[in-house]
Amino acid sequence: MLSSNPVMPSLSVIILTFNEESNLADALDSIKDWAAEVFVVDSYSTDRTVEIALEREADGVRVVQHRFVNYSDQWNWALSHLPLSFAWTLKLDADERVTPEFKKEVNELLCSPPPDLHGVLFRRRLFFMGSPLRFGGVRDNYDLRLWRTGKAAFDQRVVNEHALVEGRTVALQSQVEHHDNKLIADWVDKHNRYSSLEAISLIQGDLTGSVEPRFFGTPTERRMWLRQLYFRLPARPLLYFLYRYFLRLGLLDGLAGFRFILLYAIFLYSIDLKRIEYRATGELPVVLWPPRGEPHPVVAQSELQRTVDADPPLLNSAPPEALSSTFTEGMVAVQRFVNPPSETGRLS
Repeated sequence: MLSSNPVMPSLSVIILTFNEESNLADALDSIKDWAAEVFVVDSYSTDRTVEIALEREADGVRVVQHRFVNYSDQWNWALSHLPLSFAWTLKLDADERVTPEFKKEVNELLCSPPPDLHGVLFRRRLFFMGSPLRFGGVRDNYDLRLWRTGKAAFDQRVVNEHALVEGRTVALQSQVEHHDNKLIADWVDKHNRYSSLEAISLIQGDLTGSVEPRFFGTPTERRMWLRQLYFRLPARPLLYFLYRYFLRLGLLDGLAGFRFILLYAIFLYSIDLKRIEYRATGELPVVLWPPRGEPHPVVAQSELQRTVDADPPLLNSAPPEALSSTFTEGMVAVQRFVNPPSETGRLS
């Protein structure tokens, strides 16, 4: 049911899904009786994802479906079309879990937020194959994933999109847990798509999206500066492994740390190999998308679905002209895809 506790924040949660039946229930359980409203935006799952979400209607969960093109487009569509009713919006993935510590810190912050505060950054604690990872630098990244409703929009990147706001931001100390109950084959399949999309972006000159790389900037700007540096290094996948596993003490996470860092180094190496292949053949890397399903009959007939399909944008996201010129350039950038949108699926 909808949260009525007066100490709770006025918070809307949005979760994008595609074939998340193994993860979604745990994510929804973690925000039950805390979030004021929850929207699941599904891109035509072929498993029980939609049914799991529909079963939570009594908990304030509402479901819509929208054709997936890329994450940035999906997020900008959700922010501009969903009838978000509350002052703050949280971006949550289906494989993430909100912790009690995170809820407490958010409650305290949003109880009386500064009027110029537009965004909140936080980190995620990664679990890989059921084991928590504490070392290797895997918990260093702060992402903007909580914002004042109507003040955020996403840059146009086909993968690893960024939410951007113009106002002041703060960072939380607590973390959200990032679990994934899918098989390792799903991880490999997902990162095969990611590596193709990353390679295409690099081939077409899109290294950092619409974020200006700055070492002394925001956490996102600093990460883009380091990304820029990384792609200038020789033997970079090997250097990445040595840095994460030895210098950042990933070895202290045992076998789980070794497996994750090695797999991620292989993912980075595959990006380089696909760029090398492009230089040899002139053909862009192939992106293998999973098959998508049909509209769910219950969702298709719902009043909410008819509303978001028929109405113009509700402008719950910041219009491009209200954001910085750097971000505006990203918003109008040409979208880069290998397969037609009708063949796309969620990159989760």
